Amino acid sequence: MLKQVLEQGREAADAAIDRLLPSASKHPTSIHQAMRHSVFAGGKRLRPILCMEAGRMIGAAALVSSQTGSPDGSSAAALPAGIEQVGAALEMLHTYSLIHDDLPALDNDDLRRGRPTCHKAFGEAIAILAGDALQTQAYEVLAQIDCPAEARVAIIREIAHATGTIEGMIGGQVVDLEAEHKKPDLATLEYIHRSKTAALITASVVSGGMYAGATADDIALIRTYGQSIGLAFQIVDDVLDLTQSSEQLGKTAGKDAAAEKATYPALFGIEESIHRADALVDQACAELNEYGAAASTLKDLARFLVERKK
Repeated sequence: MLKQVLEQGREAADAAIDRLLPSASKHPTSIHQAMRHSVFAGGKRLRPILCMEAGRMIGAAALVSSQTGSPDGSSAAALPAGIEQVGAALEMLHTYSLIHDDLPALDNDDLRRGRPTCHKAFGEAIAILAGDALQTQAYEVLAQIDCPAEARVAIIREIAHATGTIEGMIGGQVVDLEAEHKKPDLATLEYIHRSKTAALITASVVSGGMYAGATADDIALIRTYGQSIGLAFQIVDDVLDLTQSSEQLGKTAGKDAAAEKATYPALFGIEESIHRADALVDQACAELNEYGAAASTLKDLARFLVERKK
């Protein structure tokens, strides 16, 4: 079942991204080719899938509640119409961050998702601009999503904050750079991971919920779910960087250790790091218990994130 969800979600996200990005033949072609090179280099499409499935869960729970008074019925609800556009914008933002993260001034990586990084394929200047272009394209897409204006503004605010400097992706990247070659402490480590990685994952589920009409109580629960799985996801990434090859990862293995980055294995070791990721996933799933069967896919997705370590 989860395999089908992942495949269908990836196909829906890819179709939306393909439709919403300028074609590779559109002038100026170099920038559009670079954007597509990075966006369509592969990847799990985790953020769009989490967004879409959060919207499905909220829609399913609302439907069952209206029929029976309690959200304990089937989770087989349709996706909210048009939600794949929110997912596409999230993937554009994620890809922009990867393009910039790989640049020589930051992580200086040659491989991403098994392909040459954008600056290796198109040059550093075009790579910088491709990242910028994906970011601006994402917000153009978000400005046109088909939901009530209040929800649209809330979604844009949520995603912008998650990618910004205060407990957001850019702020996490800054602290990550500044923590290199220093002995990590837990407070710094958690700030980096919760900001650099977990913030956009959290925004993915929260924005999906908002698109589907989530209440304030719903948003509080799915926000905690997102924060927990986002941190677990990055902990497992830290572990995989030490335990898998470049071929398995699709990016250069061992980069974190070589740069003496602040990571969970550096502070706690591999086994304790895995234990902490498992505990976070348990916490995330517990947040969704009141949604009954409607939450089953999001719970399965949470477990999938940590099972990547096996």
